[in-house]
Amino acid sequence: MKNNIYLVGFMGTGKTTIGKELAKKLGRHFIDTDDLIEKRNNMSILEIYEKMGEKYFLQEEKKVAQELSVQSGKVVSTGGGTILDDEVRELMLKSGIIICLYVENEFILNRLKKLDRRPVLRTENTLEERVNELLSEREEVYKKISIKLNTTNLTPMQAADRIVDLLKTRQKILTKLNDFFIDLK
Repeated sequence: MKNNIYLVGFMGTGKTTIGKELAKKLGRHFIDTDDLIEKRNNMSILEIYEKMGEKYFLQEEKKVAQELSVQSGKVVSTGGGTILDDEVRELMLKSGIIICLYVENEFILNRLKKLDRRPVLRTENTLEERVNELLSEREEVYKKISIKLNTTNLTPMQAADRIVDLLKTRQKILTKLNDFFIDLK
């Protein structure tokens, strides 16, 4: 069944906070893939990167995506880079709807300055340089997602309401298309 809702996008866009609110509104179970990986490994993402390496973490992300692709009715918050894997992206598309959350760049920097647990940000570059580098690397993949929501000036509740509205509009369009094709027969 194709009805999971996957929230993707760069770190600091509100995927987890908005995802929890959206799950409440829709009466669905919420899953944060990073939290799930941390629980399964009994380590933080940062510890996983330091002890096991990035390759191991990416394998864990893929395992979680495979498990979720056979489930339904979930609201799933993914890691910022999860969608970059072609196989994972395909699993998401087959099992649900992908919504890309984004914020204006200066807001990302302000939000990320408060967080120290992001392993991909730990480089010799400044935070701004690293964020710009990662955004540039991910831009093409994020652009491919047809449903996008700018969360810059939205509260989590407002963002969840907008997503519900987007989903309702999408469903109306799909219903009209279905009716149109039935009339053609």
